[in-house]
Amino acid sequence: MSKQSPIALIGFGSQAKAWALNLRDSKASFKIALKPNSASRAKAIEMGFECIELENQNLENFSTFLMLIPDDKHLSFFDRNHKFLKKNSHFIYAHGFSLSKDRLHEKYSQFSHSLLAPKAIASDVRFQYETKGKIGAAFYAQTIENEIVLKNLAVEVGFTALYKSHFDEECIADLFSEQSLLCSVIPYVSLKSYNLLRKNGVSAEVAFMECYLELKSISHAFVTLGPQAFFNLISPNALIGSQKGRELLLSESFDKALEQIFLDIKNKQFFKEVEIDADLLRQKVLKEWDQEELSQTFIKLKPELIV
Repeated sequence: MSKQSPIALIGFGSQAKAWALNLRDSKASFKIALKPNSASRAKAIEMGFECIELENQNLENFSTFLMLIPDDKHLSFFDRNHKFLKKNSHFIYAHGFSLSKDRLHEKYSQFSHSLLAPKAIASDVRFQYETKGKIGAAFYAQTIENEIVLKNLAVEVGFTALYKSHFDEECIADLFSEQSLLCSVIPYVSLKSYNLLRKNGVSAEVAFMECYLELKSISHAFVTLGPQAFFNLISPNALIGSQKGRELLLSESFDKALEQIFLDIKNKQFFKEVEIDADLLRQKVLKEWDQEELSQTFIKLKPELIV
């Protein structure tokens, strides 16, 4: 990628910042494309990145674009800017959501659409690059030429293992994992467990360490060692307790709920559910967490317990 014409990185959110920092350290040639009134523009310039204005003829100077603005903004980007774009321009997405939901590759078939979706949050994308670690990514390209572009870009961004997928498959898997485990069960069962211990007289410090802090070491061991080594490693009490919790919590009703989550995504019912004001929802969720003791305990104990 660095030996070709510059690429336009659209957006400057968390993932975009991580990609931009990694690309710069890899000596890649790119520019940040932002709206003139973007709140991120000053930050990008402060960090030393060259910016161009989005939504004008500047886009004609590029043929490769990294679509790192929020997924729900992709369709409006094309609706506003398609007339400025070169035919056969190559658009690379970090998620398959907008392509699966809005069928951008069909509505704007004059362009090429590819997927390069890292399975890591932004901070880990940067950390693994800096420490020469490992990151896997799902990818899809419509042509062999674009597949080569993706593989070269992956090296520059620090994605070390690529696995072929498709927009629809990656979208389903990504949404499902968020709803079934990563952004639902983990944070909210942690909260419920903490609150129950506190209700029954356990100190905030002990409840925090048991129901929040140990998430890091447990998940790290499970992922790095593998399931068999993990269950061979844990204590007898933890092993017996794991099976009791499994039987009581992961009941048939849980399995049915899990299936419903999957079906709502597969049947695209969830696409209708996301048509709400996400900013208002985020404010509501943050307000709820602000009122939870667990959040205050985190602030209090972070300097002592979290690096």
